[in-house]
Amino acid sequence: MKYSKLQDKCRGSLVGGAVGDALGYEVEFMNLASIRNRFGEKGITRYVLHDGVAQFSDDTQMTLFTLEGLMNGVIDTKAGKKGELLPYIEKAYLNWYKTQTVVPARLSDSWMGDIKALWARRAPGLTCMGALENISNGFSVENNSKGCGGVMRVAPIGIFNAAHRQIYNYTDTAHLAGWAAEITHKHIASTFASALLATTIMNCIGDETVDRMQFFFIVTGGLVMMREYFPDHDEEWQKFDKLIRRALELGKSDIAEDAAVQELGEGWVGDEAIAIAIFSVMRHIDSFEYCIVCAVNHDGDSDSTGAIAGNIIGAILGYSAIPSCYLEHLEIEPILVSAADDLCADVKVREVNLRIGRRYIEHIPAEVDKKYLI
Repeated sequence: MKYSKLQDKCRGSLVGGAVGDALGYEVEFMNLASIRNRFGEKGITRYVLHDGVAQFSDDTQMTLFTLEGLMNGVIDTKAGKKGELLPYIEKAYLNWYKTQTVVPARLSDSWMGDIKALWARRAPGLTCMGALENISNGFSVENNSKGCGGVMRVAPIGIFNAAHRQIYNYTDTAHLAGWAAEITHKHIASTFASALLATTIMNCIGDETVDRMQFFFIVTGGLVMMREYFPDHDEEWQKFDKLIRRALELGKSDIAEDAAVQELGEGWVGDEAIAIAIFSVMRHIDSFEYCIVCAVNHDGDSDSTGAIAGNIIGAILGYSAIPSCYLEHLEIEPILVSAADDLCADVKVREVNLRIGRRYIEHIPAEVDKKYLI
C-alpha cells in the first residue's frame, strides 16, 4: 500500500520511538560494561524477545496515552486553543495510571485502555506515579523533578502539529509539550526538554530532507525559542543550552561514542536524556539502526534515550527506513502504525473514524489481530 511522505515520517516518529524503547528496555538498568559482557563489544543491537515479542516500557505506554488525550481534546474542542487540550491529556495520563494500579478492564473513556500491552507494569516512573496519584486524589503536584518521564512521552504533540500546521503552530507545539510534561514534572529543565523534543520532531517531519547541518539549525533554533517561550529561568536555560550545544558538537566530532555519551550524562533526567538522543541523531543522521544502537548502549536510562532518539530519527528518515528486524517482533506494531496514521489524518476524517461506537478499537484495520485487545 502506498502512503505519503508525511505519513511515512509520522509513522517513523511514533514507531521509531517504540523501537528505541524496546531495544533499550532490555538493558535499562545495566551499565555499559555489563551490556558488552552480555551482548558483545557493540552492545545490544537486536531485540531480546519475551514470548516472541520485543516489549516496550512505560515510555511508549505513556506516549500512546498522550496521543489519546491529544486527539480527544482536538475532537471535543473542535481543534480549540492549546490550553483547552491540556485537561484531556491529563485525563489520559490518569487513565494510564489506572492501568498500572487496578485490575485490567475496559475503561469507558479510553480506547487505549482496551490494549493488553498497556496494562503491563514496565518499570513505571516513580515521579509519574506519585504525581498522578496526587491528582487522582484531588491534591496538587509539588515536586522539583526533571526526570525524563516528562520528555519521553510528548512526541505525539510534535507529530500531530507537523501534520496540522494550519491549526497549531510552532509556538503552540512548544507550549503544549512543555505544559504536558509539567503535569507530573515541575522542574523547568523537563519543560525545556519536552518542548524542544516536540518542536524538533515537528520541524524534522515538516522538512523534506534533514541533513546534519539542517538538524543543527533545527535544534539550535529551538534552544533560542525555549528561552522566549518559558521566560524567567535564565540560569537553568543557560545550563540546558550549554548541554544541548555540547551534544551537537560531540555528534559532529570523532570522539568515541561511549566517551561522548558519558560526558552528557546517563539520561535519567530530561535534559540529559534529550542530549544523548540529539548526540545519537547528529552522529548517525543517515542510519536509523546506528542511531538507536548508539542511543541505548550506555550506563543510564537506555529505554528513554532510545525512545527519544527513535522519535527524532524516525521523523527524519521515516517508517520506510526502519529495518525490518526492528518491526517484525515489535509489540503491537500494527496498532502503533494505525495510531500514527490517525495523528496525520484529516481532523474531520478522524472525528468520523474515532467517535463512532468504540472509537479506535472497532476501527482497527482488519489485519490487526484481536489478540492485542483485552
